[in-house]
Amino acid sequence: MEVEPSKGQDRIGIDLGLTDTATCSDGAKLEAGCFYRGLEEKLAIAQRARNKTQVKTLHAKIANRR
Repeated sequence: MEVEPSKGQDRIGIDLGLTDTATCSDGAKLEAGCFYRGLEEKLAIAQRARNKTQVKTLHAKIANRR
C-alpha cells in the first residue's frame, strides 16, 4: 500500500531574517553575506581625510554590493 502525502506537505515556507538571510521550514539556512565589509576601512580613512570624491565612489560601491 502506497502512502500519499497530504496536500501542503510538499511545499517549503521561507522565513527572512537579519542573522540569516533565509530559513526554510525544513531547517535549511542561508547565511547572511557581508560583501561590503571589506570597504569599511577604506571608507573611514577617506572620510577622515575629507576626500569627497573617494567617499562618493566608495559609497556607490557599497550600495552596489548590497
